[in-house]
Amino acid sequence: MNIWTDIGRRVIVSLAISAVMALGFSEGAYLFSPDRLIRGPQRVEVVIPAGTAQLIASGQVVSSLPPELRFVQGDTLVVVNQDDTSHQLGPVWVPPGSSGSILLVEASQFSYACTFQPSRYQGIDVQKPVTSATRLQAVAIIGLPTAALLSIYSYILFPAAGWRKQEDTA
Repeated sequence: MNIWTDIGRRVIVSLAISAVMALGFSEGAYLFSPDRLIRGPQRVEVVIPAGTAQLIASGQVVSSLPPELRFVQGDTLVVVNQDDTSHQLGPVWVPPGSSGSILLVEASQFSYACTFQPSRYQGIDVQKPVTSATRLQAVAIIGLPTAALLSIYSYILFPAAGWRKQEDTA
């Protein structure tokens, strides 16, 4: 067998094996990840229930208001105030019985001043949406280096037949 045929065959086999492995690992991690947000931008409401200001003043936590909020880039966060006191979340001031909104255009982690959390801060995590392109990119990032390593290791474990013949004739 020609040495270049052997190299080509090993590279193709290594690419196929690593693509299957990368697909399995990447998609497995994606499917079992609790952090994945696989949806498009949407309107998300946070409702401040009546009596929130009194609970916060006494140092209590309002169980219906999570300490961290997670969004997809492009979401609109709408704060609905059902309390009898005005509340603030970052740049949004919400009088009693009304609502205010923030368009979340930048993927980042934010910590806003917040009057409806005992800590006086509200954590907001805005993530880029997961798309087919980003999932495919993850497979390529895992698969290509793995294929290169498999090709090299295949020569260590199983030296090319053409190379052995050349060594015997020398």
